[in-house]
Amino acid sequence: MIFSSKEIFVLRKILNLANKLQILREQDVVAKEKGNYFLEMKDIKDNFSFEKIRKKAKSFAQYDKKAFLRGVFLGCGIISTPPSYHLEMRFESERGLDFVSRMLHTFKIKHSANLLKIYIKGRENIKKFLFGIKAQESYLLLEEDAVIKEVANEANRKANFEYANLERQTKSSSKTLSLLESLKSNGKLEKLREDLKEVAIYKLTYPFLPLSELAGKTEGKYTKQSIYYRLKKIEKAYGE
Repeated sequence: MIFSSKEIFVLRKILNLANKLQILREQDVVAKEKGNYFLEMKDIKDNFSFEKIRKKAKSFAQYDKKAFLRGVFLGCGIISTPPSYHLEMRFESERGLDFVSRMLHTFKIKHSANLLKIYIKGRENIKKFLFGIKAQESYLLLEEDAVIKEVANEANRKANFEYANLERQTKSSSKTLSLLESLKSNGKLEKLREDLKEVAIYKLTYPFLPLSELAGKTEGKYTKQSIYYRLKKIEKAYGE
């Protein structure tokens, strides 16, 4: 019987499981060729049957059951890439699927099982499975991916909020400037109360400055709030 993998630890795990299951064989041969590792178990003495594996695995301690699930995942499992987090294990018989499904239930791992496949969906469920079978590296990769996505989402939310706020301020400023230009062209600007006229002239002189910086141009005579109040007063009196 020959096993192959690109990862040496997979073959090490197979050997460990074979020893736990007390599978008698004459010799184990490990080789490497073109980046792949090969394990050959020569002259297996007894029947390498699922029933034997199932019987022994049922009596395993919790740690060994997790190791068994780890072996199952290494042998027939895949994890899809984002955006859809999806773990799948494929089986050759309903007995094998049912046995692994029952074991997953004992660890309270949510999953579905049909058509000789077990599915675990959702990042948190997959993380729970990986953590349970001691696949720390894969677990940490998913955890890191979650953090990166959360940071990116938060940055997008802030950027969208700032853009919407900037767009709103721009529209409001454009409306105010249009009104002040109109008042200036028809001579009504000169008829405004002195403080309103002065604020209007500051706004027309520095049309693109935010109110906080515009207040600085008045050398302390007007605050940001007082400029805002006077501009709104003009809009209320002359705006449509």
